[in-house]
Amino acid sequence: MAITQPSKRSKADAFAAAAPDAKPAAKLRGKRQPLTFTLPPDLIAEIDAIAAAEDRSRAKMIEIGMRQFVQNYSRREAA
Repeated sequence: MAITQPSKRSKADAFAAAAPDAKPAAKLRGKRQPLTFTLPPDLIAEIDAIAAAEDRSRAKMIEIGMRQFVQNYSRREAA
């Protein structure tokens, strides 16, 4: 039989830590939260071409596109 270490936290602490609102706050870099996702290579190439024409970064162009999507979606939901 294996020897196990006793838990250093009480059962009440473990219960409270499992609550949905007990999750730690998201890590921010400055005022921004990092996000990782994958896109098809052809879409990335199109975004890069548009970003170069607009003299902006890829991340900024994706942010602009996402903001436009959210605004359009909000208008559609309000109608």
